[in-house]
Amino acid sequence: MRRMLVSVFTLATVLLSACGSDSSTNPTPTSIAGTWNLSTVNGAALPYILQAANPKVEIISDQIVISASGTFTQSTQARITQGTTVSTSTLPDNGTYSLNGTAATFVFSDGSAGTATVSNNTLTIAESGISLVYIKQ
Repeated sequence: MRRMLVSVFTLATVLLSACGSDSSTNPTPTSIAGTWNLSTVNGAALPYILQAANPKVEIISDQIVISASGTFTQSTQARITQGTTVSTSTLPDNGTYSLNGTAATFVFSDGSAGTATVSNNTLTIAESGISLVYIKQ
């Protein structure tokens, strides 16, 4: 199950969409260092149902902490419901990143990589019909 959750969020982070912006209203960031919390998935608030049954898997939170030195850590909280048993699990990840204009490229510890779009205090990942929006704390 951990592999499935990590795969979904790694895949979403790997294949990110870029959106155009007017530089006068959305200036190019010089740093994305800070704490970013997952706000919505496909426009809906958390929890996000990743798998509906057998077991039911929900993402209840996800946080990316980005350092100015070019590294990041990620911590995903999942709720797993199997019958009447409910448990939570923390799925950590980490890696390095680089920033080029409004595109942040992340390279995870497993070697997978991808790009997010940064606009003001929003980091957006869009892939395979899933849109993840993170808000900077």
